[in-house]
Amino acid sequence: MKDDNHNRLINNHTGITKQELLEESHQFREDFLCAIQNCDREKLENYKMTMNHFLKEDSLDIFKRTPGNKLRSLKNFLLSHNTLYSYSAEKGGLNAAKSHYISEKYSIMIEHTDTISDLHHIHTLMVDEYSDPTLRFHKPESSTIVEKVEVFIEINFSENYTVEEISRKLHVHPSHLMRAFKNEKGITVSLYRNRKRVAEAKKLLSYSNLSLTDIAIMVGFNNSQYFSKVFKEVAGISPKVYRKSKSQS
Repeated sequence: MKDDNHNRLINNHTGITKQELLEESHQFREDFLCAIQNCDREKLENYKMTMNHFLKEDSLDIFKRTPGNKLRSLKNFLLSHNTLYSYSAEKGGLNAAKSHYISEKYSIMIEHTDTISDLHHIHTLMVDEYSDPTLRFHKPESSTIVEKVEVFIEINFSENYTVEEISRKLHVHPSHLMRAFKNEKGITVSLYRNRKRVAEAKKLLSYSNLSLTDIAIMVGFNNSQYFSKVFKEVAGISPKVYRKSKSQS
């Protein structure tokens, strides 16, 4: 029955009253949020297609909410859904601190984007990240020290914790932590964190007009110069060149 409702949303609405369309769209939203909560990636692929069609057709006059400004209307819609996605993901086990970071990140990206096409890309990124099962961290107490470090960095990568501080929080000696991590991952804890920071920065460079300084601070660097240095070491090109390449693609 739910699939039938989704099909009606993406097909011709002839014969469907506005009230019926509203009811079906609200049910679709509930199904969509439930899929995010449960990390049902297969179901979400179909839901994303339906949602994109729904937005393109503007069946519920979303783009008319701010007359003459489709960009602002879509931004408002995505900001509200960012909150819904965050809440749903937390109900499914997403760590509160991680959820807060993701929510803040996408709120800033949405506000600092100039095109509707970029907003559609951001929406896809939002859904994929909130429904990523690897971020739920239902780890048993028997997790290895390396797994615990990975989880800690995933949640706190934008904070400048030293290895000693991480070690204290994980109740392990710093030397043991560094040795175990290097032996298993082949890189240092610092480089692992920097790779995560650069990966996050790439999203912000691709889909927002934020300055390099703002992006640097968001992903955990104190200044844009050091951010650029690390970004080039990890990515092979500077953040400016990376942004330019993405804008031309």
